[in-house]
Amino acid sequence: MRGWCVLAIALAACGDEPDALVDGMFTDAEWAQIQTFTPIGEPPPNPTNRYADDERAARFGQRLFNEKRYSGPLAVASDLGEVGETGKIACASCHRPNAFFTDTRSDNAKSFGAARTRRNAPSLVNVVFYEWGNWGGAHDQFWKQAANSPETSDNTAGTRLAFAHVVYDHYRDAYNELFPIPLDPALDSHAPDAARFPRSGKPKPNGAPDGPWESMTPEDREIVNTIMANCGKSIEAYERRLISRNAPFDRYVAGDPTAITAAAKRGLALFIGKAACDECHTGPTFTDQAFHVTGVVQTIDPIDNGRYDDIVRVDNTFNGAGPYSDDPVAGAAKIANLVQTEDLKGRFRTKSLRHLTETAPYFHDGSAATLDDVVRFYNQGGGEAGFAGVKDPRMVPIGLSESEIADLVAFLESLTGEPVTAELARDTSAP
Repeated sequence: MRGWCVLAIALAACGDEPDALVDGMFTDAEWAQIQTFTPIGEPPPNPTNRYADDERAARFGQRLFNEKRYSGPLAVASDLGEVGETGKIACASCHRPNAFFTDTRSDNAKSFGAARTRRNAPSLVNVVFYEWGNWGGAHDQFWKQAANSPETSDNTAGTRLAFAHVVYDHYRDAYNELFPIPLDPALDSHAPDAARFPRSGKPKPNGAPDGPWESMTPEDREIVNTIMANCGKSIEAYERRLISRNAPFDRYVAGDPTAITAAAKRGLALFIGKAACDECHTGPTFTDQAFHVTGVVQTIDPIDNGRYDDIVRVDNTFNGAGPYSDDPVAGAAKIANLVQTEDLKGRFRTKSLRHLTETAPYFHDGSAATLDDVVRFYNQGGGEAGFAGVKDPRMVPIGLSESEIADLVAFLESLTGEPVTAELARDTSAP
C-alpha cells in the first residue's frame, strides 16, 4: 500500500480537500470494497485430507495427474486417438498445464476425453479456493472428485481396478513410501493369488448383473478403495499448488497506479457500481461460492439442471463424511443440510473471475466465446427462455454503453496473474 499512502499524502498537501479520491476515482468506501478482492491467500485447510499439504503427496499426485495407462476406450476420435483405443487420456488431457489447466483442444465449446462432456472443462488454477467442486457442486472435496474421475464415462472411462494395477505396476515404490499400508502383493499379475484382483472392474450400476468387482471379497474391495482415496488425496495436494497470484489488478491495489490501464480502472468502478458485479463476484477469487440461475440457454438434451442434479452426487463413498475421510465429523458437518429442492434447478456455481483471459470459452456450457460476449450477456439481463429453473432476480438489464462494455472487459482482463511454475506444469508420469 506504500504507493497509495504516498499519493494520499501528496493529495493532502495540495489543498484542504478532506475527501480526496483514491487515484482520483474511488471514495474511501469504494476503495475499502476494492481491497476485499486482493490479495489471494493460501488455500483453506482441508481436515478430511491429511495429505493436503504434504509435498511428497503433491509430487505423487502430479505423476498421477499425467498418467494415461488406466484410461478406457475412446468413444470419439480426436487428437488423443481413434475410437476404441485405450491408454490415451490423463487428467492433463482436458486440463492442459500449458493452458492454465483448461481444455484448449476441443473443436467445440464442450470438452472431450473418452467422449464429449456435457460441460466446459473448468480451469484447475486456483480451483481449491472453491468450496464445492464442479459447476454444479457435485464434489464436497477435491479428493473425492479425483478418486471418482478414473471411472467417469466421458472423462477417462477407466475402472478402479485398472487404476489400482497401474499404481502397483508403475508407482509401487512411491506409493509405499507415502502411505502407511503398502500395496498388496497380489496386485502383481504374476502373484499366485493374483485372481483376487481382476485386471479391470468397478462397482456395477443399479440393476446390472454382477461383474468382476462384485466377485471380490469385501476386504479386497476395501484395499482397492483405499488406493483410490489415497491417490485422490495426492491429486488434491497437487492441485493445491496450482495457484496464480500477482495479477495487474493485485499490483494496482497494492500501490502501483500504473499496473492497470485507465480503461480497466473505469471498468473497476463499473464492477462495484453500475454493473453491480460484486453482488455475486466477491472476495479475492471473485466468487460468492453460491449457485445461481443466470439464464444461459441450454443446448443439450436432456437439459442440464446444474445444482439440482449434482447435489445428489455428493453422496459417495469418497466424500468427506465417508470411511476414507481423515475427519468425517468435519466432512459430515459440511454436507449435513444438503437437500435436493426444486429451486436448485438450473443453478450453476458463480465462477471465479481470475485468469479469464486464458480460459475461454465461458459459462458452464462454453457458449460464450469471448469476454465481450460474457459482458453483453449480463448487460441484457441474461437469457429469456430455454434454461432450467427460475432466473435470479438480480439478472436484469444493466444499460451499459459500448464504451462501458469495453471498460468492464478491460478490468476483467487485468485479473490474470502469473502462470504456475514450469515444474508444476511438467509431465512427471512414469515412463
